Amino acid sequence: MKHSISVIFFFAISLLLSTTSVNAQQAPDADQAASDSAMQDKSMQEKNMQDKNMADGDMKSGDIAGKDMAGKDMADDQPNIRPPVSLIEQFTQDIERSLDSSLVNPMLAGTEDFLTILQPDNHSTDRGIAILLPEWNQAATDTRAINFLRQHLPNEGWTTIAIQPITKPENYPSQQLKPSLAAEENKEMLTKYAEQLAPMLTSVMEKAAEYPGVFLVIAQGNNAAILLDLYEQAAVEQPNALITLSAHRQSAAGNQRLAEQIADSELPVLDIVLKKDVHWIKYFAQDRQKAAKRELKPIYRQRELTNFRAGYYPEERLAKEIKGWLTTVGW
Repeated sequence: MKHSISVIFFFAISLLLSTTSVNAQQAPDADQAASDSAMQDKSMQEKNMQDKNMADGDMKSGDIAGKDMAGKDMADDQPNIRPPVSLIEQFTQDIERSLDSSLVNPMLAGTEDFLTILQPDNHSTDRGIAILLPEWNQAATDTRAINFLRQHLPNEGWTTIAIQPITKPENYPSQQLKPSLAAEENKEMLTKYAEQLAPMLTSVMEKAAEYPGVFLVIAQGNNAAILLDLYEQAAVEQPNALITLSAHRQSAAGNQRLAEQIADSELPVLDIVLKKDVHWIKYFAQDRQKAAKRELKPIYRQRELTNFRAGYYPEERLAKEIKGWLTTVGW
């Protein structure tokens, strides 16, 4: 009996020690498992973070690429804007498109091209050739006066050459506040303009020499005044007679000088002005008439034409005045 109790007691002690040993062995295993699990969780978090960063990066790259593509598409959709065509090119294109090519006559002034319109006379009597010089910034087919004369004078026996002039000097007149500086700038700009205009007129006069009869020049506005400068300087050959249409300069001193030039010139001059025109153009026309009388200019006539639209010449009256004056002069 005692022996059985001892065996049982010994077995219980052995079992207890075995359980404790197993638990002791399992504890480190559990800790290791927990540690491994934590490391796996951390690795998964890091991987998820990397995946997120990569996804964000791909998204940003996609956004940038998308923006680049969108920008490229927008650039492709932008219209191809050409620089504006210059006024002289517009006039040239209009003339070449609207007139018979046989009338359009390109010419050279030095190395520069310019355009003229040559209209042969259709009268039994050849009176001569009329060179028509419009105001700057106007076409050789301008309807205010030049185009009418270009088409009408051939009926009176005149071959006409209408010149497409260069445009007015850029930034003219000067915006300088000091009068002396403004005058200096204006003089420089007009001198350069005259230097460009002179070879054009020389080429046209050489062409005119191919035709018999009288050389007549009809010039308008500022170009009429610049033409008188060139005649005074003997820069171009003078015609037999000059007809001016609203001749003027853009300063008081310049208009006074114009009056003196006309009065001192030996050229026969028909000075035509309009009743409805810029006030100071009419005002300085009086100075020209007074100067011509004072200097006893032999062949000078000034006529004011009644017009209904400012700047536009009444065609019938204009033709009548020109024909009457030319008849008086002897042509």
